[in-house]
Amino acid sequence: MARIRYFGHSSFQLLYDDGTSVLIDPFFAAEGRDNPSAAKGAGWVKKCDAIFVTHEHHDHFEPETVAEIAERTWASVVAPKQVLRELRIPDKFKVEVRAGDAFALKGMTVEVIRAIHPQSVYPVGYIIAKDGVRVYHAGDTYEYAQMVDLKCDWALLPIGGTYTMDIQGAEKAAKEMRCKYAVPMHYSTWDKISQSPREFEETLRSSRVKPVIMKFGEERELTP
Repeated sequence: MARIRYFGHSSFQLLYDDGTSVLIDPFFAAEGRDNPSAAKGAGWVKKCDAIFVTHEHHDHFEPETVAEIAERTWASVVAPKQVLRELRIPDKFKVEVRAGDAFALKGMTVEVIRAIHPQSVYPVGYIIAKDGVRVYHAGDTYEYAQMVDLKCDWALLPIGGTYTMDIQGAEKAAKEMRCKYAVPMHYSTWDKISQSPREFEETLRSSRVKPVIMKFGEERELTP
């Protein structure tokens, strides 16, 4: 069965039945955060087929971490130009993207989604589809009207409310997209994005969207 694993903040791993392993916004080396990091480094990552980075900010993109994993595992790094130009890895590992792109990669289909995050040079989100499940990682973004056109089973949505959606914005986005599961992320890592995931859960209780609150290191089955 396909699985999703959470590493705090906006960092996730997707694991598929055929052994494909994907990291999204790995944030492992940072110190001094309320949420624990994934093992104080990336040495635990033994296999990785692709690393998706949503934008260049330090809490989503650690150049040394991404480069170390890519060079050791031969993972493709999927990211906007502003991210890739900071990576000292061979060009053959780099997959440059822009919002609106759609392509196949290592048995997955990938859609690059617009993100509204003015503090970034070029932010994006991703819909990653494999084994009949569509997972949308929003990156850092505010809710916007065109989200109603996004089709996904799982939506990983920021709720921090500083330069991203807050709980009410994420609730609206989840309902507009009609996703089946909504996972809150990007909250309470620092005081300025302190939010209660239980409040997000309550806002969706009467909707068709099932909220899924994940703890650090927790795995869930990626059901379609």
